Amino acid sequence: MKSRIFTVLVGCNILILATAQNTISDRFYDKSEKCFDQLHVPQRYKASFQAFRYPDEEIVHKYVHCLAMELEIWTNRSGFNIERIYNQYRNRVNDEVMLPTISNCNRSAQNSNKELWCYRAFLCILNTDVGKWFKEDVQRSRQANNIPNGH
Repeated sequence: MKSRIFTVLVGCNILILATAQNTISDRFYDKSEKCFDQLHVPQRYKASFQAFRYPDEEIVHKYVHCLAMELEIWTNRSGFNIERIYNQYRNRVNDEVMLPTISNCNRSAQNSNKELWCYRAFLCILNTDVGKWFKEDVQRSRQANNIPNGH
């Protein structure tokens, strides 16, 4: 995983920030496999997940929730972590566009069932520019790591 280091001047103090590049997409396949195995998701779903298609079924809700939790981009209290997702894609869009998009997905999908809420918010995000970039990054990571049939 590649990291970038930024030096930021705050008042009289200098802060050095290290940010991981593509951490969400780089970890996607490992975490996906972990959730797939942990939840005993039937093999018939693999091809669908590889194509970023997630059927509206309970096992898929559980899988998406597990994956989002493993990637540390979801909390059951507030939904998708807007700041963490923004940090990955901030070079592609400004916060006035991205923050409301993810907030709207979190709000519009909010449900008492955390797995269903996560699933619906995830699908909502996948249908935005953020989702497009995520898919591109995951596919690029898959190619770079020679993962032939990962999901």
